[in-house]
Amino acid sequence: MMLEKKVLVCSIPCWNKKIGSDTFSSLMEGYDTDKIANLYIRDGMPDSNVCNNYFCISENAVIKSILKRNIVTGKRVFTPNAIQEENTENESIAVRYKGTSAKRNYLMIFAREFLWKLGKWKSKELDKFLEDFSPDTVFFAMEGYTHFNRINRYILKKTGAKGVGYFWDDNFTYKQSKSLMHRIYRFFQRRDLKKTVKLCSEFFAIAPKTKKEADEFFGINCEILTKPIEFNESGFVEYTPSSPIKMLYTGKLIIGRFDTIKTIGKALDEINKDAVKIELYIYTTTEFGEEETKDLSKHVHLLGAIPQNEVASVQQKADVLLFAEAVSGENSRIARLSFSTKITDYFRSGKCIFAVGDRDIAPMEYLKSEDAALTATSYDEIVKALESIAENPVLISEYAKKAYECGKKNHDKEDIKKKLFDTLNG
Repeated sequence: MMLEKKVLVCSIPCWNKKIGSDTFSSLMEGYDTDKIANLYIRDGMPDSNVCNNYFCISENAVIKSILKRNIVTGKRVFTPNAIQEENTENESIAVRYKGTSAKRNYLMIFAREFLWKLGKWKSKELDKFLEDFSPDTVFFAMEGYTHFNRINRYILKKTGAKGVGYFWDDNFTYKQSKSLMHRIYRFFQRRDLKKTVKLCSEFFAIAPKTKKEADEFFGINCEILTKPIEFNESGFVEYTPSSPIKMLYTGKLIIGRFDTIKTIGKALDEINKDAVKIELYIYTTTEFGEEETKDLSKHVHLLGAIPQNEVASVQQKADVLLFAEAVSGENSRIARLSFSTKITDYFRSGKCIFAVGDRDIAPMEYLKSEDAALTATSYDEIVKALESIAENPVLISEYAKKAYECGKKNHDKEDIKKKLFDTLNG
């Protein structure tokens, strides 16, 4: 399988494993690095060697260009170590992105779009990069950020390249929230995405539910594409659950997930009232104060952050891997059309998955339909599921194998790569 045509992949963050942004780089891994380029629009340094040719449109510089029109907003990055950023600037940028990711502040979102509209992102540096690389295909996510979509439309018109769009989030329905500000913002997102769809010839979707709704709304036909899984040659490895059962969660605890953790903790208190049967261990970069954790179960252990490259080894020491989204409230449908890379990582680990979240989100629908995880969408269901594995630990081994087999059937690296590159080369 060879990549015959030159592909420009446009993304919002840079390809950096430390921030967990590696879906695109995982998809493009293993092919001719000289035929792949990545353009990204959030300040940062890539650490991926999947391609040798990077171009950054700096959001920080775009904002500054409103007053300083001669500032350079775009720069080429030939290797991950070609340029060094000032530490103080990187820290301030990281703080800004962290502040906008945890909670949806529509005033800040509209302000960002307004600044990008006023700023100077079109540049001779960008045009020179596009002319030099001269892509045959431009591959990008169909994002909810109108400034990102505007850049992609410019690139497609400038280069005449084939456009391939990737739907991996709900940024076109009114089903996520009933708030007025959400509906106003969603109106502009939908209108913007329709413009972008017209310039694309082929599409991917990250989950069956995402495909169904994108196909119906835009009148298109998406292929399902997820992060590929490279399995060990040894195959599935049987394991005996420890006592007490060790459940593990790694990742951020934002947009309602911490409330889910508290609910699981309450269920653990009930299950462990006579003897400790299950303990939950959490590695997260999300920080909490004493007030936020005062009512957290003693059976839930917050252990801070670990490097991304240590996550897989920590997962291998667990019995059950927890997938958690908001069960109720305003955040419960944020992930309704997304499909976390955490799930494919779980499949590869060959461990039992316990998934908790709203029944209307794509990951929960998928895991339930494939019978690839123990699932729960309410407190009562959480208690029932945890009781079942506490009383019958053989279920852990059974669902570990089911998860692994689901990954092999639907997410194997060779199958995913063939589907992707048949489209990019077409």
